[in-house]
Amino acid sequence: MTASPHIAAALVVAGVATGAGLALSSPPPSPEPLVCELTLTEARRQVTVTAEAHARRPVQGTYVLEIDQRSAGGTSTIRQGGDFDLSAHEAAILATTRLSGRKRDVDARLTVTANGQTRTCSAITL
Repeated sequence: MTASPHIAAALVVAGVATGAGLALSSPPPSPEPLVCELTLTEARRQVTVTAEAHARRPVQGTYVLEIDQRSAGGTSTIRQGGDFDLSAHEAAILATTRLSGRKRDVDARLTVTANGQTRTCSAITL
């Protein structure tokens, strides 16, 4: 099976929703204060991993983005994170990472902690 050009996973702070075969251009409707997107795209043998947050109301929190990349030489892991502070109806890119290779060799996890809750969403290529 060939991987689709876009794999997206949306994280709602109260639950996880995932989708494959599309890139979310806007977060799904949600009564939750925060929706996050984790998107992997591939172009010319480069993979871009983008972690984004959308706030319905003011929210502060932290995020950790972990990316595992497999190659003939083994596996490497990239881990980055930080704080975020979003106003109501604000969207922000939390992290963007570009890697050489193919999307099928990359797995990514975005963990977001806000309002006392922690959730993880994944983008795992097929």
